[in-house]
Amino acid sequence: MKKMSGRIRKVFSLSLAAALTAVPLEVSASSPEFARTAEEWAALRDNILEYEEIPDLIHEYNSTVQNNQLSYEDYKGKSANEIADDYRDAAETLYSSIQWPSEDDSGYAMLYSAAQSAQAQAKQMEKMADENVSDGMIIKWQYDQAEAALASTAQNLMNQYYQLQENLKTAQSSKELAEASLNSAEVRRSLGMATENDVLNARETVKTAESAVITIESSLRSVKQNLQVMTGWTYDAEPEIAPMPQPDISRIDGMDPEADKAKAAEANYTLLIDRRKLENSENSLNRRIQEQTIANDEQKIASGLSDLYSSVLQARDGYTQALSAMELEESAMAAAKKKYELGMLGRLEYLQAENSYVGKQADLRIKELSLQGAMDAYDWALKGNLALN
Repeated sequence: MKKMSGRIRKVFSLSLAAALTAVPLEVSASSPEFARTAEEWAALRDNILEYEEIPDLIHEYNSTVQNNQLSYEDYKGKSANEIADDYRDAAETLYSSIQWPSEDDSGYAMLYSAAQSAQAQAKQMEKMADENVSDGMIIKWQYDQAEAALASTAQNLMNQYYQLQENLKTAQSSKELAEASLNSAEVRRSLGMATENDVLNARETVKTAESAVITIESSLRSVKQNLQVMTGWTYDAEPEIAPMPQPDISRIDGMDPEADKAKAAEANYTLLIDRRKLENSENSLNRRIQEQTIANDEQKIASGLSDLYSSVLQARDGYTQALSAMELEESAMAAAKKKYELGMLGRLEYLQAENSYVGKQADLRIKELSLQGAMDAYDWALKGNLALN
């Protein structure tokens, strides 16, 4: 069943030798209807993109995930030896298809180059067979890892989308202030209280402010399109982007990188894959290398989790400081508004106060969103999605 009329995916027909050109097809979700309740499907199929639904949207509608699910059918349940045999079979098929041309043949150079290329591909397949330690389970973990990374990236994009919204508010306020300053400069010039250079500088400030608004609006469109394509909509669709959830700061109390590193290690996809490769490796040198890789993985998980926790604490401190700054700014704005209403403050001065207030509001919301992102990054690490680069 369709999620909506605008949703599409690209299906790739894959083989061990090559990936063929894809044809876009409008298709249903990845999972069968019975995999979810009617209420769950209804929530995913509406035209609202919600933060909490992103992992499920990625699983059901992301084209890369769907392509990987199709590709996995070629590897499901296979041992490392069976996959190596598949590579050898593919190499043999390539070798048997090679036809070396005669020098008298028309297009000899092109035909000879094509035969050389096929031979090189066949040799590469043989090399892959000899070195293969991947089995069906490893392929599955690799695809699961890719799905988790896509879900995390999509959530980051939604977070970025709302941070850009706040930046846009600040830029629009600055543009309004710049325009008012230009108008003031022109009036003062007419009264002999400002120079032509003052007006030119004010006009340049307006242009800079206008450019900032345009740049942010462009970034917003780009982020929105990337986000909705990742989650199954077409780039030109217009889904409603639901508000971000309020961060639950109490989650931080349950974070303990020392205690959590065992959980993070148990779930980490890279570590799972490297341990499985060790089990499948028969070469003693490769086994020693793999053992060292695993030891490095475990160290990186511990240090990575500690770094993520530090980022959470820093984000919390930044949010707390922004809250305090906002309280002071609210008092200043209230005073400015009262003075403006009483005629004790000019419009330009009022817009200056308002611009400062909008900036502090935006900073608070951005700090709040940054805290949400930091906490989610820590939680993703506990689910296995911690890159060990």
